[in-house]
Parts: sequence; structure tokens; C-alpha cells
Amino acid sequence: MLTGRPYGQIAGMIDWGVQTNHYTTWKELCGVLRELGWQTGGLCEAKSWGDVRGVAVVHVEGDHFILYDADNGIFYDPGQADGPDLHSRLVPVSYLPVPYAEIVGAGNP
Repeated sequence: MLTGRPYGQIAGMIDWGVQTNHYTTWKELCGVLRELGWQTGGLCEAKSWGDVRGVAVVHVEGDHFILYDADNGIFYDPGQADGPDLHSRLVPVSYLPVPYAEIVGAGNP
């Protein structure tokens, strides 16, 4: 969504080997983001959605990643087929702020 690239192309950048369940860690995700030219900085702890600032990639309980726009209160969950939502039952664990340049350049491969 932020890269302007299809999921399959991004997923192809992660070496899952022979795993049938594709679990991704922060290490793998940050590696892909750096490969795409992002300056990822460090991870921030989150105990609630109120801790998340700006637009961020958020790791939630259950080993899942979503995109959250804290400024507008919009949750973008790739596992939710019906699109963005204004509410989430997911519990945040940590997050990576999305650099402003990536937000401005979203959709421009």
C-alpha cells in the first residue's frame, strides 16, 4: 500500500523457505523496507492505540502487522478484505513510524 507495489512483489522479497504459513518478523520486514530505500529508525513500544503516532506499521498481538493512521484513526488491515476501518479489536505491541517521504511518495514506484 505504501510502496505502490503489489503484495506478491513485496512478499517475494522475504525468504520464507518451505514454510506454508508466512510469518514475518520485524527483522525481516525492516530488511525489506530498507531494501526499498526507507530510513526505518527504531521500533516504538505501544501498549494502546493512543501510544501510536502518525502513520505507522504496527505489530499487533497474534503476530500480525497492520498499517494505522493515528492522525485520522484509520486501520488498514491486509487481512480484512472489506477495506479500512475506524475501529480495531487488535492489540498493538510495537510500531514503526512511516517516514513522511514515504507517505508523500506512496503509489509512486
